[in-house]
Amino acid sequence: MSEPHMSDLQMSDLQLQSQKSMEAAYAESRRIKHEQFKYRTGVRVAQLALVLGIVAIWQVGGGVLFDPFYLGSPKGIATVLLHDLQDVQFYRDLRITGIEMGLGYCLGAFSGIALGALFARWRFAADVFNPFFVALNSIPRIALAPLLIIWFGIDLSSKIVLSATLVFFLMFFSTLAGIRGVDEAIINVARVMGANRRQIFFKVQLPGALSWIMNGLRLSLPFALIGVIVGEFLAASSGLGYRLNMYSTSYNTNGTFAMLIVMMVAMMALNTLISWIEAKAMGSRAVSTGPGLTSA
Repeated sequence: MSEPHMSDLQMSDLQLQSQKSMEAAYAESRRIKHEQFKYRTGVRVAQLALVLGIVAIWQVGGGVLFDPFYLGSPKGIATVLLHDLQDVQFYRDLRITGIEMGLGYCLGAFSGIALGALFARWRFAADVFNPFFVALNSIPRIALAPLLIIWFGIDLSSKIVLSATLVFFLMFFSTLAGIRGVDEAIINVARVMGANRRQIFFKVQLPGALSWIMNGLRLSLPFALIGVIVGEFLAASSGLGYRLNMYSTSYNTNGTFAMLIVMMVAMMALNTLISWIEAKAMGSRAVSTGPGLTSA
């Protein structure tokens, strides 16, 4: 009768220890989350204080520390922004630049990823074309812009192509390097498990290069806008680049800063979107690639 009694006591002790361990782990998890929240809050507060400090010095120092003609003023920039936000033409310019950038970004990203993946599989072609691609990528796009305007005209097409050329090379080299950089040991394991070349490429190499591709997509985002703005600077009758050029050529410093702020805010929003997509894609990578190899 004593042995079952001792067993029950042991079971009770184990359950109690397990409960205490779970409570300790939960408390530690909450503590870590609280520390992370405090840190993020501190960073945001410091960033806000920095921005407010710069704006205050900028506004108060105008006419005392520097000439507002060259640097403008926060109040003047806010006035221009409020005026533009009430202007229908501003939204038309924003829409046109957004269309040009979106199409150029998608065209450059898709073609760069596709060709980078193709050349990663076809090494001979990659070695043949690599010096030519490096040479083409070294051409300053502002020097290429006049040719594109001659070839495609002053409408949206020239800006889309100019934007796409900037994005293309970033995505091409990122994809090529990412696929080639996959650990050979992982590829050998896939071969041992019976995967063929196609399965290795789509289930090992391409997912393995996902971080490179997503990083390339994030880095190429501002270059897509740069291509559009350069094109609109040189030949356009609408768009944010045209509006920026109009302000700068009329020596309107406040208007120039206002357009730069609009572009900066747009880039920050798009970068946040890309980061969210990257987090989702990287989070689901193990789920999408793991079972495929075992079934091969």
